[in-house]
Amino acid sequence: MRAAIAALLAGASGLAAAQSSVTLYGRVGGGIDYTNKIATPNGTAGNLQYGGNQWGTSMWGLKGSEDLGGGLSAVMNLENGFNSGTGRSDALFNRYAAVGLSSTTYGTLLLGRAMGIPDGETWSIDPMGLQNMSAATLQANRTWGSRTSAITYNSPTWGGFSFRGQAGLNGTAGHFNAGRQLAGAVAYQSGPLMLKAFYEEIRDANGEFTGLYTASRLFTTGGTYQIGDLKLFGGYSIMRSGSQTVADADNPNGATRQQTYWLGANYQISPAVTLIGGAYRANRNQGAGNGTLLTAGVNYYFSKRTLLYGTIGTVINGSNASFSVEAGGGKPTPGSSQQGVYTGIMHWF
Repeated sequence: MRAAIAALLAGASGLAAAQSSVTLYGRVGGGIDYTNKIATPNGTAGNLQYGGNQWGTSMWGLKGSEDLGGGLSAVMNLENGFNSGTGRSDALFNRYAAVGLSSTTYGTLLLGRAMGIPDGETWSIDPMGLQNMSAATLQANRTWGSRTSAITYNSPTWGGFSFRGQAGLNGTAGHFNAGRQLAGAVAYQSGPLMLKAFYEEIRDANGEFTGLYTASRLFTTGGTYQIGDLKLFGGYSIMRSGSQTVADADNPNGATRQQTYWLGANYQISPAVTLIGGAYRANRNQGAGNGTLLTAGVNYYFSKRTLLYGTIGTVINGSNASFSVEAGGGKPTPGSSQQGVYTGIMHWF
């Protein structure tokens, strides 16, 4: 009897293994980074530091799928971003902690923490690929990051069009808008042309738009066009907060609107080497000034899984602005320019 039960369980486990899978994946990056003209109490100074996530976030994750039949699958994704310099992360599975259903006909529905729509959508229309010197640099942390307690839908592609939607249910009893996040995106791909547009709003704990880079409305549109080995990029975004906007370190003048424009290109000079570059311009109201970021780099692939990267950039600030040349980097004094450079290795597994 025991032998029969064991044989039955073994057969069932074999069947389950044939219908489901779990994949471990990730990447690890590390290098060195130098930025000059950082404001200090005694003037300005340069900073040479370890560069952990300048080209992109180090991460590891698990993806699981079970075939339910009829083109429907149960899916899950757990993903953790970390700093390779310290080996630490701010939370376990800080990028994805989601479960859902995926249909070859109707698309994918995910429930749980997931990367925000601005993160992935901006990456695809940014010539620098959302490095620390990229379209995100002049927008503080507004473009990057995951969204918690989210419902995310990703459509299939229909006639070149695809759609995405995301809503974060962060409300409190009697106050539905408290901390609420809502986003949507549309994309069109036809041959060498790709176009995208998306919108996201994030509200504060009181349901208001009080932070230009933290609780605001964001609209972005842009696209790419491939001409042989040359890929052209262009984009525009506008952020708006409300009349009760609170000034902070990234927005000391309490600006309620910022427009950002960019142009750039990637040129693949060989199967292993791609040259990249972009020009970005940000304009804020309320006398908060403007900034221009110019950046260029090279990606050299030793193999499909190992990359050597190098990026250099300069930011030119208007009289009242103090944008950093790197996202999250030390700020220069208002009205000053700043330069930065980083290089390192990224390996995928």
